[in-house]
Amino acid sequence: MDDEMAIVIRLIVAACAAIPFVVFLLSYLRTRMTRLLLAALGFGIFVVKEILLAAGMFTIVIKENNPHSPAVTHSDLALLEGVIDLAIILLFVAAVLWKQGASVDGKAGAGDKKDSV
Repeated sequence: MDDEMAIVIRLIVAACAAIPFVVFLLSYLRTRMTRLLLAALGFGIFVVKEILLAAGMFTIVIKENNPHSPAVTHSDLALLEGVIDLAIILLFVAAVLWKQGASVDGKAGAGDKKDSV
């Protein structure tokens, strides 16, 4: 029962993460600001991660009911989660630290800006 609940929670988290993914992606398409694209990619990967982990947990539940079916292990899921979390964090850090159009003469950069309104 706990594994089934965890699958449902992961799918709900994926649905919730899809909302900022769509918002950031639409904002990027409107403004072409690189940092918005990086944030959208971070949330997009987060959605994919939650779906993959829910699917992996589903195979574990199936394996418990049918020992002959192929399944991933908990350690496989933990490794997958760690690698994807690292990618997500790196994308978010890049989005926060991104400075396009920074000045080379030592002055503060303007960051991402639209050329016209």
